[in-house]
This record gives sequence, C-alpha cells and structure tokens, in this order.
Amino acid sequence: MESLESILEQLQNQYKPSTSPIVDDLNGKLARLSVVENKVEIVEMPISSTSNSLDNLLNDLRKSNHPVAEVPSISSSAAIARDLQEVSHQQKAKDHARLEKLAEEWLAKLDPLCGEGLWFEEFAKNYSSRLEAAIALIQSE
Repeated sequence: MESLESILEQLQNQYKPSTSPIVDDLNGKLARLSVVENKVEIVEMPISSTSNSLDNLLNDLRKSNHPVAEVPSISSSAAIARDLQEVSHQQKAKDHARLEKLAEEWLAKLDPLCGEGLWFEEFAKNYSSRLEAAIALIQSE
C-alpha cells in the first residue's frame, strides 16, 4: 500500500515543470531543453564565439527573452488540487476498509458471554450495526 506522501510526491513530479541544463547542440549554439506539461521546448540562445567565459554566458542568458523557469498555470494547479482530493478520498476508503477488516476480525474473536462481550452488546445498541460499533471502538483506541 502506497503512503499518501509517496502518492503526493508522484503527483507533484507529474505536474512540476522541469528544466534540463543548458546543452551545446554541436553547431556552436547554446540551447536549453525545457519540459512543461509534457511538451519539450528547445530554446536556442546566442553565444559569443570569441569568449567562453562564464560571465558572458550569464549575460547572454539574461538578455534572452525566454524565461529560465516557468510557473505552473492555474489550470494545472486546479488539476493538482483535483488529483490530491481524489488521492485523499482513495486513502480514506482504504483506511475504512482496513478498519472494517480489523473490526470483523475482532468481532469473530469476541465471546458474547464474557464480560467484554456483554459490555460490547450494550455499547452496540447505540449504533446501526455491531460492525459500526466495533469500528468506533477500534478508532477510539
């Protein structure tokens, strides 16, 4: 069973724009590969052929009209929120199923004629079923 944190991390990675490092395209041009919403963009940037200093490269990058990183759009933020809500509902359903299984196992082991069994029958009168009463009891522990 995957934890909520690992599912969250997968969703964040799915919608997070990623930018690869600047690469040389072997034709003397500098390019940046950018992946946004599953689309790859190749942005060429001019590079001075007379100088290879880092300062000049940084200046060229600053002069470029293309942003280095893009902010996720509102629609992808809404998609993330919707996916997170769906994951939350799935996790709650899994937790409830696990509680039901534990409660069924506990009820199967419960002796109705012992003190605990008699107490539980009195306790269960306040619930719609013995299973719901057992789930409430387990959750309170």
